[in-house]
Amino acid sequence: MSVGLGAVGAGCNVLEDLGTNPYEANYFPLKSVAIVPAPSEPAIMVDQPEVQQSLMRRHTERVKLHTDGGWEILGESEFNTSNSPSNRQLLKQARAVGAELVVHSREFDRREQEWVHRREYEPGERFTVNGTTIERPGKWVERHEPVTREYHNYRATFLRRCGE
Repeated sequence: MSVGLGAVGAGCNVLEDLGTNPYEANYFPLKSVAIVPAPSEPAIMVDQPEVQQSLMRRHTERVKLHTDGGWEILGESEFNTSNSPSNRQLLKQARAVGAELVVHSREFDRREQEWVHRREYEPGERFTVNGTTIERPGKWVERHEPVTREYHNYRATFLRRCGE
């Protein structure tokens, strides 16, 4: 199954640009290539790398079909996270290493729940009783709440045609 992601890079997510790209941070090259600096503008690229989604258990098999068909592996990226990396980050790494094709897999790993403690400001109140206005000042309060995180394993293999 091939997924076209041509318009994915059109939007600009500032928080995404400030964070770490997990595909880049966990990339290990299998072939030495010059890393291409990412463009400053996230414009829609005409030569977008193709992204093929695959089940994790079939990932190696899918990659082998391509390598047997004249493709070479440039490198791979594998990681486990509760954050959801974007397709834009995947495409950014693919362009950076010169990949024309990416075989991408994602698989549920586990669900964890934990208590999160945080302080938040509760604004004061103003109310009137029998013509007398009373103002209660704001205060900082402790909040405790459960947070559920779902972790997934991610794997991406970056390929290009042999001889290019």
